[in-house]
Amino acid sequence: MHRDYVEPYLAGVSDRCIKTTTCLYTVTSDFGFVIDSHPDSERVLVVSPCSGHGFKHSPAIGEAIAEVVIDGETRFDLSAFSARRFAASAQVASGASLHG
Repeated sequence: MHRDYVEPYLAGVSDRCIKTTTCLYTVTSDFGFVIDSHPDSERVLVVSPCSGHGFKHSPAIGEAIAEVVIDGETRFDLSAFSARRFAASAQVASGASLHG
């Protein structure tokens, strides 16, 4: 791998590995984001863009959430990101679906 992808472009970089680390990769079962109100409090928003894919969308997600917080609604359709989509097929770690 080093010979093919590093050596041709970064002369002098050794192939000796000094340290490695793992990365926590968060993702939902359908690979989508979760943007929804908490089931017990409409005043609490659950916003989980998840993974690098979500990071790329964070400016737009931030804009939409800012509108919700400031104006009480957003001009963006966030329905596809509702946690309710998991109610029939998945459960959160506590064993209960997010929206009962």
